[in-house]
Amino acid sequence: MKDEAIGAWEAAALMGVHWSRVRRMADAGALSIRVVCGHEGREFAVYSRDECEQNYRDYVANRQGGRRPRTAVHERPAAIKLLAAKGVPKIQFGDAIGAYEAAKILGVYWTLVPRLAKDGKIVGRILHSGRAGQSRLWVLSRQSCEARAAEASRLEQSGRKLGRPRSFVDR
Repeated sequence: MKDEAIGAWEAAALMGVHWSRVRRMADAGALSIRVVCGHEGREFAVYSRDECEQNYRDYVANRQGGRRPRTAVHERPAAIKLLAAKGVPKIQFGDAIGAYEAAKILGVYWTLVPRLAKDGKIVGRILHSGRAGQSRLWVLSRQSCEARAAEASRLEQSGRKLGRPRSFVDR
């Protein structure tokens, strides 16, 4: 994978910092950030895995600079193992969108998007979080959503699509 999109907790674990520090690093210009819409009124950020890895390598190389050690370096191996797990889709940083944007492309309500991803009809994954409970933040591939929308449109035009017609907004 060239440049994977990862969430705040994953980025923090790769860099060895607290998860709240990642957004401040992005605001300072140390990391690239993409703000995506999970559902109407709810936005979250995804970060570039390559830049997080480079930031950690720079930290290790300059550790003798008298700067304070990072507090969460112990979480790095678990995050690497989690991101490298088989069956976890890799979504490029430039291709990443949220469920609301995917719903606009597909012409469906945003709550259907996670089900389409679970069924393997579009490519997506849930961002991992260090907090207790299941995260509900989905990052999806724009390319796979556009391909699925084109397929549904083709079936609809030929009269073979089941269900009601879709309203394709963002084509």
